[in-house]
Amino acid sequence: MSAGHDLAFRRRAQRLLSAVVEAGAIRNWHPYTTDPEELRYPAKIFVWVRWFIHGASIIDLVYRPTFTPFTYTTYISFLVLLIIVNGIVHYRVVAGPSVTIRWMLALSMLDVIIITAGTAIGGGLNNNLFYLLYYPSLAWFAVFFGSFRLSMVWTTVVVVAYIIVCLAVASGLDLEAKEEKELFGRTIVMYAVAASVSLLSRAERIRREGAVKRERELHRERIELSQTIHDTTAQSVFMIGIGIDTARELIKEPDGELEAKLKATSALSKSAMWELRHPIDAGLIFEGRTLSRVLQLHAASFETITSIPAEVVLTGTEPSLPSVTRSRLFSIAHNALTNALRHARPGKVAIALDFEDAGLRMSISDDGIGLPDDYAERGHGFRYMRANAERINGRLHVQSGSCGTGTTVMCEIEYDST
Repeated sequence: MSAGHDLAFRRRAQRLLSAVVEAGAIRNWHPYTTDPEELRYPAKIFVWVRWFIHGASIIDLVYRPTFTPFTYTTYISFLVLLIIVNGIVHYRVVAGPSVTIRWMLALSMLDVIIITAGTAIGGGLNNNLFYLLYYPSLAWFAVFFGSFRLSMVWTTVVVVAYIIVCLAVASGLDLEAKEEKELFGRTIVMYAVAASVSLLSRAERIRREGAVKRERELHRERIELSQTIHDTTAQSVFMIGIGIDTARELIKEPDGELEAKLKATSALSKSAMWELRHPIDAGLIFEGRTLSRVLQLHAASFETITSIPAEVVLTGTEPSLPSVTRSRLFSIAHNALTNALRHARPGKVAIALDFEDAGLRMSISDDGIGLPDDYAERGHGFRYMRANAERINGRLHVQSGSCGTGTTVMCEIEYDST
């Protein structure tokens, strides 16, 4: 291994060690997050894992049962209760209502209560099924809360409850059979599972916080760039355009060649002013403005610069969309308007935003001359629009007929994919 590779390896190892040390810091008492959107993904996996465990439990209860009628009835009652609760949580995760850390805590407590009760009914230490369920329950607690100390405290509560059950039910522990060693091993594994998952989860979240911090810094730079362009370059291009139009008005004697050149230069200045609106208005996205509001301002700028009427039609209520989703959709709209300006010669353009329960649909339409058959191979505009749609798991559709029928560019996305 070369000296450079060895140095890079040591640096990565030091960063990983620092993250693990930070993850297990004694001062870390608080849960990592209570943001419903950040909880939704692990919660969705959690409920599916629970469905798998419930299915396996049904198979275990049905296939060659060895329980007494009382034990069998009790286990069935526990399983029905867990299925009902998991169904409620699954609904909250998938159907839209918010997921909270309290729900996850209540679910973890219910798991431990039922696992402990099942262990007691099944004979304590001799029950070789229920104690295994402690491990995924403790692991998921560590995932949701991300606090090493909270995980260790919760694991201690579970271990104490399990030890009490093992000592209290049936005949307790058989010391001659060295059952205390088996109990000790099981409790140590509980701590090991909780500690490992907590440390790994916290290390991953520290890495993610760093990525979020870098993204926020990038957003801040984009906002500053948009403001700088607005205050300097855009103003200069605007003044150049006014000067060219003024020169056209001051021509006293007809000069076809000069008039044509000034007209072409005026059109070029308007095109440049419009292109500068992309970074300027994109900065509003990263300031937290809604997509509909930014597109309304963008359409107003389009009409002011080009003198082509532009309107935005909204249907439904815009949900909270990630900034990357709003940014990609804004870029698609801007490229579609740019194509209309440069090639379509439209009399008007319209942007429609339809916010539905499952997703949104954005369409940009013009009444211009339409698209040639080989439009997809010309330039980069449609390729960029399709790439932006795919990056947010969306679908791009382009509709254009014969000359004079206009063009519609449509992008559809589902909210789950954002």
